[in-house]
Amino acid sequence: MGQPIKVADGVFQLRVLGARVTVLVEKGTAILVDAGLWGSQGLILDGLRSLGLNREDLRMVVITHAHPDHAGGLKGLVEGSGIPVGVHRNEADVVEGSVPTPSPLRSPRLAKLTQPLLSKLMGGPVSVTDRLEDGDVVPFGTEVRVVHLPGHTEGSIGLHLPRKRMIIVGDALQYKMGRRLSPPAAAVTQDREEAMESLKKLSCMAFDTICFSHFPPMREGGAVALREMLRHGVPGGRLTAKGKLV
Repeated sequence: MGQPIKVADGVFQLRVLGARVTVLVEKGTAILVDAGLWGSQGLILDGLRSLGLNREDLRMVVITHAHPDHAGGLKGLVEGSGIPVGVHRNEADVVEGSVPTPSPLRSPRLAKLTQPLLSKLMGGPVSVTDRLEDGDVVPFGTEVRVVHLPGHTEGSIGLHLPRKRMIIVGDALQYKMGRRLSPPAAAVTQDREEAMESLKKLSCMAFDTICFSHFPPMREGGAVALREMLRHGVPGGRLTAKGKLV
């Protein structure tokens, strides 16, 4: 955990508590995408040091959505640092603590049982400097464009890196079951129908590589595999070694 996994030139992932976070690196500066559960700070800083970076080299931390396994480590990482924090405007108040953290669980019974844990797992409120919207460009060397992907949560976002033909999707997609793409997990997805509409929107974009928050990256054929999954209406899009869908 914490050691960088190279996805592409200037793009790395770190395994932290509860998730993977993505690091975009260019000319000695970085953007961090997500922050893992509370307690992930040390793993993130170790990973940055392995890349020759320090916390001071972070130009922004972007949160894909305000679930604890994505935003819980944020306070420990940025507190007192002045590092900008970007969150979609629909979930900025959750990160700032002015709105209670909604349970990720769709089961009312499980949501009630786990509610007391949420505040601890979130790590504490953090000021949001950038309330992001669909189409916003995050200031960085390479183009990093915000894509609003509501469904898993109201404010779920991805980041599109067109020059790298890459999309970072947070939890908008899964990549399991024999390395097949599938929609977000139903048990923790707020609006399944809206999530599928977001995937249709995503399928119209140009990318090859997909970075997920809980699975290894899909390094080629991502947009093709997503369109295939949507066409069949079932999980699909597994690539053979020759790049053919099966």
